[in-house]
Amino acid sequence: MPPSVEYEQVGIGGALSGNDRTALPGSEDAACAARAAYLPRVPVRSWFCWDAAAQGDKDDVPHSPWVPQGLATSGEAQLDGTPIGSEHRALITSWAWLNSPDPNAPDYRTNSVNLSVVDLDERRYRNVLPVWVDGQGKLRRIYGHGGGLAWYGPYLFMTSSSNWNGYSGPDSTQHTLRVFDTRKIYRKKDGGGGDYRYVIPEVRHYITPILLDFVSLDRHSSGGASLIAGTYKRSSGTSASLAGTKLVRYRFQPPPDGDYRVITTPVQAWVSTAPADPADAISDVQGVQADGDRLYLNMSAGSHPGPDPRRRFATVNVSGPASTWTINAHTSWAYRPEDLSLWYATGELWGLTEGEEERVVFSVGVADTDPP
Repeated sequence: MPPSVEYEQVGIGGALSGNDRTALPGSEDAACAARAAYLPRVPVRSWFCWDAAAQGDKDDVPHSPWVPQGLATSGEAQLDGTPIGSEHRALITSWAWLNSPDPNAPDYRTNSVNLSVVDLDERRYRNVLPVWVDGQGKLRRIYGHGGGLAWYGPYLFMTSSSNWNGYSGPDSTQHTLRVFDTRKIYRKKDGGGGDYRYVIPEVRHYITPILLDFVSLDRHSSGGASLIAGTYKRSSGTSASLAGTKLVRYRFQPPPDGDYRVITTPVQAWVSTAPADPADAISDVQGVQADGDRLYLNMSAGSHPGPDPRRRFATVNVSGPASTWTINAHTSWAYRPEDLSLWYATGELWGLTEGEEERVVFSVGVADTDPP
């Protein structure tokens, strides 16, 4: 069901245009340049920062509650690198409203999700609110932790928890994978609407048996494109706590490229075990990208027993029997990283960081993901 007559359909092209978008600083800006310390320590191809208002405040975290989480790029959505409906390269990030400024008066946005649509060519962005449409045609926020994004053709997939704070919604008490059509972004005609000025309604959702905290698109998996998703499992500093991260792979239903229909029975699943060397542990995972049988994972945790726990990264080859799998792990990745996205045409892995006043978005060549 489309939004009411108060809205006009503008699609991703409309979201990526207009003089009212917010500019994003790069290394030419002194405040942004100071955040280079949070980038990966391997060669970085490109990077930028969020504007000051979106950086958060270390000294006043409860009053700067939007935290970046998921990341998807038009370089995964389309092999030519431009999204359907626009000529500009783009990425989309999800933000979770994690805190309430006043514990005695909870904010209605707590556990809400927002999306930032970024024009990479002009380095500007605007926010688009993910919504569902109730039986009376009223737009309502989507809640739950939007921890991961994947973009396939025009369709955007977002992992979502059941943490809706009691608000009603489609299967709001379930863990879900929610689907949006980037061609169906709407703008309020009168230019108002606050958070609802630009909206993207859900077109489908899938109930998942486990909570999925991150998701990405793999165009090179055997049998065609697939989604790979997984859970965040925090370590507690003990060897046993380094095990238990779950990853699953979902295939799309045939036929065509870019369809959103997912086969909800995983075709592959993995559960991490505790390694002899804690530096090789697959734990505290914040983002995963698959490229066929090769998995890229970034991880962050203050309780991990290894060195530099908030900069961990691993490449895992899962072809053949498990006894032959290899793990290449290091602690030279970004500081407190989040989701990952592969830009297929350029061979770049895109990522972002979440810490207040430490937020950067960056790309690294796949060949450079491991230190020399």
